[in-house]
Amino acid sequence: MYGAQSRTTRYQLSKTLFRFTLNVNAQVRPHVLKMISLMQQLEMLGFKLGNELSQDLILQSLPNLFSSFIVNFNMNKMDCDLHEMLNMLINYQNQIDYGKNQGSVLVVGKSNKKKGKWNNKSRKKSFVPKGGVAKPKDKKDGVDQSNIECFFCKKKGN
Repeated sequence: MYGAQSRTTRYQLSKTLFRFTLNVNAQVRPHVLKMISLMQQLEMLGFKLGNELSQDLILQSLPNLFSSFIVNFNMNKMDCDLHEMLNMLINYQNQIDYGKNQGSVLVVGKSNKKKGKWNNKSRKKSFVPKGGVAKPKDKKDGVDQSNIECFFCKKKGN
């Protein structure tokens, strides 16, 4: 009789744990603490998940906002307990929040250019002078260039 109750309780706890997800605007600390609590309750019922599976469950419950943290965590094969992982997640979320509060401005403009492969033919090519370096039009040197020989055509004053 008591075995059926613990089995039902284990089923409910594991169902809650495996479906638990963090909302995008929610704080990571209470979310992870709740997951750790559910894992500890499962352990008391004799169902130990292990450290790696517990970490994977926490990482899978996070939104895409944490994707770079997840990649970094898995690539570096960090060996830590769940509370150390919680501290890393809190620090990461604080960095994300700090970046949002910096007042970054995203400017989106409307382009009149049409996209497509047919539009490339209608574009004008920019004129590039051959055989030398063109001087900017707005600058005028006070140097007399009438005696200087052209590098390209070898004529003086060209």
